[in-house]
Amino acid sequence: MLKKLYVLILISFIIFYVGIFLAPYTAYLGEGLEVFRWVSFYIYAIYSTICHQLPQRSYFIFGHKMAVCARCFGIYTGVLIGMFIYPFIKKLNDFKTPSKWYLIIALTPMAIDGTTQLIGLRESFNELRFITGFIAGFVGVFYILPVFLKILSKS
Repeated sequence: MLKKLYVLILISFIIFYVGIFLAPYTAYLGEGLEVFRWVSFYIYAIYSTICHQLPQRSYFIFGHKMAVCARCFGIYTGVLIGMFIYPFIKKLNDFKTPSKWYLIIALTPMAIDGTTQLIGLRESFNELRFITGFIAGFVGVFYILPVFLKILSKS
């Protein structure tokens, strides 16, 4: 049962992750076909609810910005890789989360990067945004996935 839940969560997240690339790809296709322009518009609109999508803070592929900024892309890439390796590190029926200190340590670089930029001490750059997001997303899986599995296994 837990293995099926894990696979369902993983597949759902992969679909979400693919959308990050699908938005710029359909925008590229939309340069020639109107229907793809509308598909791209709606994909970007969906992802705009979770990300600011500022062009200067985003990576570009197919000549268009990705559906999320560099930091969010790092977070979701970290989550995806963390989800793939999770069952090799931890048993699916172990719902215990690690010490909160690992999460605090993992979130600290992102907090420092974001805060120092916000208060004007310096300007961050996309590679750093990606790396700090990746660390947070990767570690975050070990806190979020056990909770999801526990909740869904009781349903």
